[in-house]
Amino acid sequence: MTARDGIEMSRWMAVVLMVALLSASVAEGGSDPLAEGQAFQARRSYSQAAEAFQRAIAKSPTAAEPHYRLGQAYRAMGRQNDAVEEAKKALELKPAYGDALVLLGQLYEEQETWSDAIAEYTKAIDAGMKTADVYGRLGNAYGRTREYEKALEVYRQALIQEPGNLATRYAIGNTLAEMGRDAEALAEYDQVLSRDKSFYMAHFQKGRVYKKEDKLDFAEMEFTTVLTANPELATAFFELGQVYARMGKPGAAAAAYREVAQLNPYVGNVNTRLGEMALTDGNLDSAIAYFRKALERDSEQFMIYFHLANAYQKRGNLVEAAEAYQQVIKLFPVLFDARYNLGVVFFRQGRFDDAEKELEATLNLNPRFTNTHYQLAIVQNKLGKKQDAKKHLEEYLKNAPEGEFVADAKKLLASL
Repeated sequence: MTARDGIEMSRWMAVVLMVALLSASVAEGGSDPLAEGQAFQARRSYSQAAEAFQRAIAKSPTAAEPHYRLGQAYRAMGRQNDAVEEAKKALELKPAYGDALVLLGQLYEEQETWSDAIAEYTKAIDAGMKTADVYGRLGNAYGRTREYEKALEVYRQALIQEPGNLATRYAIGNTLAEMGRDAEALAEYDQVLSRDKSFYMAHFQKGRVYKKEDKLDFAEMEFTTVLTANPELATAFFELGQVYARMGKPGAAAAAYREVAQLNPYVGNVNTRLGEMALTDGNLDSAIAYFRKALERDSEQFMIYFHLANAYQKRGNLVEAAEAYQQVIKLFPVLFDARYNLGVVFFRQGRFDDAEKELEATLNLNPRFTNTHYQLAIVQNKLGKKQDAKKHLEEYLKNAPEGEFVADAKKLLASL
């Protein structure tokens, strides 16, 4: 054996000895599983971290920190309910444990149980966690419950902790805008932009305030600025489309909405607006395509089905129109316009009994919808119910002496 071989053998024996000593230490309970868990946590090996923290709990059942750490690991693993339980166990052992209170607040925030989040963040602050982050989280939770004055109060506490935090000042602006204090909101956004011109979401929020105030030229300028900074922000194109629509620029509005649809083809409300524009212009095929695309995202929106049914009805696709109107009624049974239109479609299909049923339901929902009397009369005439038809014609002529069906109603009444 050479000298070099001897050195290598000695090193190998040393490693073996160290491993043996470590194994013996673990067997005797001499290792620190809490430290091991934190090391695994730092490497984002959360499953291994959780196992180590469980060993730490077994080793020190009355210690709060291992439960808190295990809660953190579970949260990172997406095991929200288990994380909540561990945070609660930590707080049972140490009620004023600020970090555990913040963790529990975050978990409630992620579950959108805002009142519980508010309670935990408040306790954390009382326990000494007076940081800008905790105040900011509490402010957000208050905003979600529309307790805007309390939100402002804690956001201002956050600014005391970190005076230069532009995200907090931006949140104050948003809160003031929600309260209708537009001038103050604009002042906050301007302060943000004076310190960071690249904070384009402040321009976005300014645009929304100007749009609300009907200052459309200013709104257009702000949303254009946003899109210069971030040309892929679909919501800015959407807002700009609304501004153009209100400015009486349907072409520009449609172009903006098309940008939204291209960036996010499943934004139902954008496709709905594009469909409405196409329907108004008489482009029925385009309108139908847009409404169908909208329904891929918002299949529970009864008004999209209503628009789609109108387009089908105008194009003469009676089967499709009837199906869409029935979907409207399923989602929103009291929309009498849908029942009226369905009754007209059924009449055109020769389904007179079904037409009568829908038109009678229309009158039950809205007795003042006088056109229904005329439509019901012509249906009942087809069914041979002459007296019922006569009654509805007389009611129609009485309540709509200058209505669109007056001439036809008089002619039919004279024939009965």
